[in-house]
Amino acid sequence: MMNRSLILALALGALAVTGCKKQVPTDIIQKSITYHVRQDAKFATVVCGVTAKGLSGAVVTVKSRGENNTGVAHVKGTSLFAQGGNKTCDADLEFAYSFKQKTTGPSRNRRTTTTWYLDHLKLVAVQTPGVTLNGPVDEDVDDDEDDGK
Repeated sequence: MMNRSLILALALGALAVTGCKKQVPTDIIQKSITYHVRQDAKFATVVCGVTAKGLSGAVVTVKSRGENNTGVAHVKGTSLFAQGGNKTCDADLEFAYSFKQKTTGPSRNRRTTTTWYLDHLKLVAVQTPGVTLNGPVDEDVDDDEDDGK
């Protein structure tokens, strides 16, 4: 019994020294960015090169992760309700997330719930054939909907 408590104390001490930073899960990134690009006509129009209402069937792939829950994701989808032009659209987005934690329950059964929020998106590259990026599309995201837990 003494060995277990010593090992637990050492493990907690090691976490406190090294710092345990939360990292946004990949599925949360994929779901929230997919939701955003499906709804954002401005983004779809810039990425596809034609007037579109959003991107449907968007596939989001995390390319890189930075510090403080930032990174770059690649988005590929088809233009929604676009007349003519490109059907398949490709782009890279920089993202930034924040989170809030809530701990509930009595001391023996404490639970901590983490809620992630997509704070910022910036269009940094367009790979759609025939479409050029005329300056970055940069926006703060105001989602009323929770992105995940």
